[in-house]
Amino acid sequence: MNPHEAKYIQERTNAILDVIMAYANLDFTQKTQITDKDDVFDAIASGVNMLGEELENSVITLQERASLLQEVHHRVKNNLQIISSLMNLQASYTKDEKFLALIRECRNRIISMSMIHEMLYRSKDLSRIQVLDYIKTLTLSINSSFSGSVSDVTFEYDIDEKIYLEAERMIPIGLIINEAVSNSFKYAFPHRKGLIRVDFKMSKTHFFLRITDDGIGLPKEIRTEEFESLGIQLINALSDQLSAEMKILRENGLGYELLFRIDN
Repeated sequence: MNPHEAKYIQERTNAILDVIMAYANLDFTQKTQITDKDDVFDAIASGVNMLGEELENSVITLQERASLLQEVHHRVKNNLQIISSLMNLQASYTKDEKFLALIRECRNRIISMSMIHEMLYRSKDLSRIQVLDYIKTLTLSINSSFSGSVSDVTFEYDIDEKIYLEAERMIPIGLIINEAVSNSFKYAFPHRKGLIRVDFKMSKTHFFLRITDDGIGLPKEIRTEEFESLGIQLINALSDQLSAEMKILRENGLGYELLFRIDN
């Protein structure tokens, strides 16, 4: 797969996800672009647009709003799972390692978002998600994606079970954790053995998130600025969405530390 094809796949995936997330926020004015390629992405885009039109035509009253919102989360989750399945199907037709890695990264991001909508759909409170439950489920999913059923990478957690967050903030948090943990699997453990730790705490004014591994870390000669240009752009962008202060940790492995306000 050449760089142009990889860029096309990434751009189409991101554009479709942006529209799906707009629907999750009850904004049905967004549409996904349909090209003349008539490929799998055009098929997905067409289905997403039909979903938006169907939801937009629904009559929303105060009594119906909660029920409709639950249905939106259910359909968004289903659409994300369909995209993930289509990516798996596409991956089954190639042995190109770079393409397979790209598919896996996109699929893991989709799964991290799909889990949020699954939890909201099943929750009595459609506005909040328990952070502890979500992070444990997400990290185990990433572990399975990279390691299969057997793994020598273990996880430790120090997460306040009382913390609940709305979907608008859980989505960037989930994607940050996905990127950080995925990078640990890809780069930190050449012998496929190690420890990943996730901490999530709160004070009176701030939330504190730290993701670290005890892997090989970065060579001393590589500066943080150079490292950012190699793959941390997404984490930086997601941190900006949270209005978070982000630090890269380089002691005894590699990690990321984020501090953001409770009152958003």
